[in-house]
Amino acid sequence: MHYRHLRFLLLVLLLCLIGACTIKRARKAASASEGTPSVEESTSMPRADPAYLQYLERNSMLAKSAEMAKVVSGSELAWRPSSNNGSADSLLNFADAWLSVHPLTLLTSSRNTVFSQLADSSTRAVMREAGLKGLYVAPIQGGGALWAKEGRTGDSGEDVVQYEFSRVAGKDDQYRRLMSSIIDSQSLLGSDLVPAATGLGPDFFLAARNVREYPGIYCMVDIPEDLWTNLPAVNSEWEGAALDPSQIAALNAKGLLPRAMRDETSPLGRRGGWAATGTVRGVDGNSRRWVYRYYQSPRCPVLNWEDPSQTAHRILSGSAVRQVGLQGQALIGLRFEAFQGLDAANEGSGRGSFSVEPALSAAQSMSREIRRYGGWTWVRDDDLPLNSLNSFLRSGTDFIFDSAFSPAAEHALLTGDAGLARFMADELIRLHIDGRRLVHTLPAQDGINYNLAHLSYLAATSGGEKAGSFRQSVQGAMRSAAAKGGGSLVKDNSLYTTSAGLAALALGGSSADAKAIASGHSLLVFFKAMQPGVLMLSGQDLVGLMPLSSPPGGDPANACRGSYSLSASGEGLGVTNLGMPKAPQIYAAPDAQAHQKDSFLVRIGGFLRARSQYGLSKGTLIARPQTKGKGSIALLSRLPDGKSYLLSVCNFSRESVTETIALSGAQGSALARVTPLGSGKHAVSGQSVTVTLGPWQGRALILGKGSGGKDGAASGSDSEDGAHTPIPE
Repeated sequence: MHYRHLRFLLLVLLLCLIGACTIKRARKAASASEGTPSVEESTSMPRADPAYLQYLERNSMLAKSAEMAKVVSGSELAWRPSSNNGSADSLLNFADAWLSVHPLTLLTSSRNTVFSQLADSSTRAVMREAGLKGLYVAPIQGGGALWAKEGRTGDSGEDVVQYEFSRVAGKDDQYRRLMSSIIDSQSLLGSDLVPAATGLGPDFFLAARNVREYPGIYCMVDIPEDLWTNLPAVNSEWEGAALDPSQIAALNAKGLLPRAMRDETSPLGRRGGWAATGTVRGVDGNSRRWVYRYYQSPRCPVLNWEDPSQTAHRILSGSAVRQVGLQGQALIGLRFEAFQGLDAANEGSGRGSFSVEPALSAAQSMSREIRRYGGWTWVRDDDLPLNSLNSFLRSGTDFIFDSAFSPAAEHALLTGDAGLARFMADELIRLHIDGRRLVHTLPAQDGINYNLAHLSYLAATSGGEKAGSFRQSVQGAMRSAAAKGGGSLVKDNSLYTTSAGLAALALGGSSADAKAIASGHSLLVFFKAMQPGVLMLSGQDLVGLMPLSSPPGGDPANACRGSYSLSASGEGLGVTNLGMPKAPQIYAAPDAQAHQKDSFLVRIGGFLRARSQYGLSKGTLIARPQTKGKGSIALLSRLPDGKSYLLSVCNFSRESVTETIALSGAQGSALARVTPLGSGKHAVSGQSVTVTLGPWQGRALILGKGSGGKDGAASGSDSEDGAHTPIPE
């Protein structure tokens, strides 16, 4: 009996061995026919471990997006509220001024996190004193440094690879406490959606291993092995190395890559390219090298919004459900600049071709979805020509970054010349851009973008050489002013300094008087606070943060990412949990400023409370009256009641100036009742207002009710609707 059983077992074992050998030979034959090495032939790389692949999937955004979809599918959430009922004014009524905090730069104790620090009652007190109704914290998701073999610690965290909060941001329970404090203080909370260019994390690792639909997440191409000689050498499978033009041309000749992408032929000079992975062993046992599209760095692969698998769409959708539907965030930033021009350029198309697709389609889709869950969106791209702003706003996006007065206002402060700001104001009026839907920010951890996208666009189209020359002169003036401060703060077309650092540069350098710096800084806040739309100040503004004299890695981009504390209790800390050193600051801690009569915090608090009281954020810019001073700019906005007006006049020069602002009869009748804001002196005579301003002063006048005039009428404007504004000489 036992002998028969033993014979049976031996027979089964023999059949298994024969089958295994057969499968082995079949795999070798198939591998040979495909021109790729088999698993057995390539022993230098390990087979993709099934357990590790499962681990990657559990941590991937694509897998988590399916979990988020289950929250909405089959529920009432898909219909409440309607995606078509968004109103930008409803957000402005509730929170027209926000505090922005980048987790990388906020100092906390080793036992604390950014969430727990921001949930502290002292932070709420600071926001209340400053008139800030919203708190914007981004990025809060984990970045690619989590998965980097070299263990990077100095990353900004903007290369998002997961939905979960980053270690420095905090844990779920700490977020809930923060949200509870936000609700108690009748404020709103916001953050960024997963960006169009992510980091190197589980989703990318699975895509490169050719796991199911994962390759559809990114813009990536499987390169045949006989063409690997056209790829750059890398030290490891995940290092990622950029292709040079000759390598791209070689792959283009084989029909694998386009000759050029539309973002590469754009007059805006987008910062994208192609990169190659090392040799990656796939789940099927085959070795591959991939070429993928990146934005700014090979560490930031670009999602493929238009892939038929819809995987990229699903990842962004999952992020929206989690952040708005489950976490209650109100304002969501869309960072879709990597999507712009992500299309093959037509053969023979030269410089001047510009496209915002598929960024526009992605923004429209995600804005509808986020609105459905009860949130608002803003497009954060700081490199758009003004012509494109209306395209995004018409698509359903609630707000968009103010690329008109940024960097125009900053340039006026730096150089004392408001010519660029005057030109941009005229363009806003000419193009009928709704100022209520602009988000005005101040220089912070990302520095100041001097690419001047609108002038680049005009240079390639209607403005010609004159627009190009104007752009070059502005950039040249910036570089000259920056050089006077010593050190290197300029990289490419960006000036890496903070708002306070900018004022110091205008005064000759970091040794400038603190009171004088605060004067320039206050003027910049005042100018932007007097504009319709959302105002967003950084925590760096509240402390008067200066740029780092020795930025980490010697990279100028890190100069304006020094750390700071929002409370006096944190002033003894010297470095963040991510290793970012503390930067000099010229103001006292914000919670201490609240008790100082003429502190920066108290001063801007007055601006912002007046802003809310008079509904300035919901006004409409209707004219730029003429001024004579090189550093002067005057703007006239009609307020929501349709009968009152806001006249703001700012002097960005370092000399006193007197400006006589002529108003039409329609606005002139409103001069019977004038409410002043800001510094300087004014006098009313007939149908004009005379304003006297000292260096770096701004004056705003609320012109009282009862104008009864024709909407939008204003004399003294340099341009009329529909007419192209002359480009300054």
